[in-house]
Amino acid sequence: MAQVMVNFRMDENVKKCMEQACREMGLSMTTAFTIFATKVGREKRIPFEITAEPYGPQSRRGRPREEEALEEGPSPLMEKRERLEALCAEIRQSLTAVHTAVPSSITGLSMERIRLLCGDELKDKAAGITGSARTLFSARNAEILETKDLSVLDEYLDGLADIAEDLRDLRSALIPAMKSWTGGDAGAFAPYEQRLAAVSRKFDGLPSVMQRFWASSAQIPGSARTVQARIRRAAAPVETPYVLTALEGLESLIARHYDALDGPTKARVEAHYLQTLELTLEELGRAEQGGEDPAGKAALCLRAVGVVSQVLSGGGRARREQTQRNLEAEVTALERLAALRGDVPGGAGPEA
Repeated sequence: MAQVMVNFRMDENVKKCMEQACREMGLSMTTAFTIFATKVGREKRIPFEITAEPYGPQSRRGRPREEEALEEGPSPLMEKRERLEALCAEIRQSLTAVHTAVPSSITGLSMERIRLLCGDELKDKAAGITGSARTLFSARNAEILETKDLSVLDEYLDGLADIAEDLRDLRSALIPAMKSWTGGDAGAFAPYEQRLAAVSRKFDGLPSVMQRFWASSAQIPGSARTVQARIRRAAAPVETPYVLTALEGLESLIARHYDALDGPTKARVEAHYLQTLELTLEELGRAEQGGEDPAGKAALCLRAVGVVSQVLSGGGRARREQTQRNLEAEVTALERLAALRGDVPGGAGPEA
C-alpha cells in the first residue's frame, strides 16, 4: 500500500502531552494518528463526542449526578451502552454498503425490493433503534435504569446483535453477487430479498422486548433464588447429564447455605465464581451445539461447580463453628451462673 506524508501544525504543549501519553501506551504519534484515521474512515464519524463544553473538573460543576454516573466507568450500564452504540453503527454501515452497491443495471422486483429495504425500510428502523438508544441512556433515565432488570436489556442487545450478524453475512454475500452479475434472470437475488425481509421482521420484534425492560424491576441481589435463577439460565442449553446432575447438587447447597453467607462472600461468589461458572456453561453449550467433543468443556464446568460448592460448604462450616462456639460460651456462662447461685453441687452458694 502506498504511503503519503501528512503535515500539520499543533500547539507545542498539546504535542508534548500526546507524546507522553503515547509513550505510556507503547505507541508512536504516527501509530496513534493512523489508528484514529482508520477508525474515522471505517465508521464515518469522529470516534468520540465533541461538544462546546470544556472537559475537566470545572465542566462537571452543576452537572446532574446521574449523567456523571453514566460517564464514569466501567459499569454494567456503560458496557451495555457501548455495545448498543457499536451494534447500531455496524447495522448502519452494512445497510449503507449494500444500498450504495446496488447497480442501476440490475432490475426486477427482487432488486427493487432490496433497494427499498436497505434505503428506506430497514434504514428507518435502524434510525429508530438509534434514537431509542439515546433516550434510553439519557441523563434523566440514569437512576431509573438502576431499578430495571438488566437481563431483559441483554435480551434486547442479543436480538440486535443477531440482526447485525445477519446483515454482515448478507453484505459479504450480496455485494460480491451484484458485482459479478453479468445479466440474465435477476430472480437469482430473490433469496437475498427474503433474508432482508426476515431481518425487517426481527426489527419489529425488538420494541416489545424494550417495553418489557421498562416494565421490569431489578432482581434483589444476594438471594439464593437469584443465584439459582442465574445458574438455570446459563445451564438452559446444556445437555451433558453429569454436568446437570452436579448443578442440581450445587442448587441444593445454595438453597441451604447461600442466604446465610456474609455480604463480602456473596459479592465474591457473584462477581467471580458464579460468573466463571456461567462462562464455562456457555462454552459447553456452544460445544454441544457445534458437534464438538464436550468432554473438556464439561470438565471445566465441573471444576467451576466444585469451587462454588467449596465456598458454600466452607461458609456453612464457618457458620456452624461460630454457632458451636457461641453455644459453648453460653453453656459456660450458665454453668458459672448456676454455681454462683448454688444450683449445682460444689457451688459457692448464696451469701447468708
